[in-house]
Amino acid sequence: MRFNTPIVMGRAIAPLPAIFLALGLFAAGFVYMPRVRADQSQQDTISLLTTGQWTLQDIPRTFNQDGTYSSRDAAKGTWKIDGNALEITLGRMVLRFNLPLNPDGTSGVSQGGKERTLARVSADNTPTEHKPTASRARPATTVEYVGAQQSAARFVQTYHDSLVFVTGTEGAGSGFVAAMGNGNFLVTNVHVVAGIPDAAFKKLDGATVKGGAPSMAVGEDIFCMALPAGGTPLPIMQGVDSNAAIGDARAGLRNADGQGVINTIVGKIVGIGPNLVEVDAPFVPGNSGSPIIHLKTGKVIGVATYYVTNQYDLTTKQKLTRPVIRRFGYRLDNVNQWQPVNWAAFWRQRDQMESIEKLTADLYDLFVDLGDNKGAVPPGLQANPIFREQIGYWTEVNARRPTPADRKVAAANLISFLKTTCESDVAIARRQITYDYFQRKLAEQEQYRDAMAKAFDEMLNGVRY
Repeated sequence: MRFNTPIVMGRAIAPLPAIFLALGLFAAGFVYMPRVRADQSQQDTISLLTTGQWTLQDIPRTFNQDGTYSSRDAAKGTWKIDGNALEITLGRMVLRFNLPLNPDGTSGVSQGGKERTLARVSADNTPTEHKPTASRARPATTVEYVGAQQSAARFVQTYHDSLVFVTGTEGAGSGFVAAMGNGNFLVTNVHVVAGIPDAAFKKLDGATVKGGAPSMAVGEDIFCMALPAGGTPLPIMQGVDSNAAIGDARAGLRNADGQGVINTIVGKIVGIGPNLVEVDAPFVPGNSGSPIIHLKTGKVIGVATYYVTNQYDLTTKQKLTRPVIRRFGYRLDNVNQWQPVNWAAFWRQRDQMESIEKLTADLYDLFVDLGDNKGAVPPGLQANPIFREQIGYWTEVNARRPTPADRKVAAANLISFLKTTCESDVAIARRQITYDYFQRKLAEQEQYRDAMAKAFDEMLNGVRY
């Protein structure tokens, strides 16, 4: 953290009261870390890179949080994120890999333009030379893996006309045509549709899929649109908890990196819950909305939706030495209720939630900045217009060398304003948000806002008494 008092016009900015010094601890305990959707894995590049071993030029390498890496041939080097690329230095050679990082193989080039590939070879950081020989060979697992890949390939052949690309100017995702109830439906995630306002749905042959009445599942991030009968829709497994088991092989069919190419990734089921399935293979950009296939039965058990990266122990709040990444998909067999979608209301509520989420992130940044600067905010650091003017006024008051009483009043006014800012838009949204999907997002934001408002309240009490 930075603990230098910022200087303005030759004078130090007076910090808010001493209670703000606790903000560093608050920021560590209050971790604003919303779940990462399956089409946004580029946001977790560092966590992904530093979890597991990667192979580069046929040599396994371990990347460390401090920006260094090591390999079994004792070579050492450095890495850094430079804009939209991962830059790796090997001696005098610099390699650049375009982000987002793909565990199955990220393409890059050397300074001379020679192509390179970086791929993850294990999910833990144990050096390869220290792994038991039996673990490296694993002939039975190899056979099992090849068999699973063959099953996945056959599945794609059978259902190729029911796999869907979702594309638009603001992103990409996946979808599929499934048989549910007495009809056919186009299925994807709500967040895919919400994130791509001009979404186009196309099959592998380029044919456009035009859906009918849209609906959203209550309690799950699943969106569907009615389709005409015909074709070869994907079958949905009923009773997933009875007919699938932890350890069963599964496959994900993905729109890799949103490039309009379907490929498969096989893995296993590692958890089954009332409305979720957890899998072990990574999600990548464009994977959201794709089907999770139970290979033994050839049926869909879930819709690839999101992953979370736990960097802190949820009990102790201590930072983990190795982040834990978990990947989830929503089950289709346990949807009990669907909400019809009115597009005008949908987009209005989507915009409202985006505004709330942005303000939450900006408020959290404000907490971090105050903690890092001992209760002072450097001018221009906070750009959100909602509270920029109030912070500017508070800065001006303190630049005039106010009396202790005036400084106290200015601090109380600022804190009171920020506390109200924490609560007002959420209170309005509570009366206006009607779709279950957005209501659940609002409830998640309310948890963050309540924690912030409580902290502001404690600060306000510290100013008054």
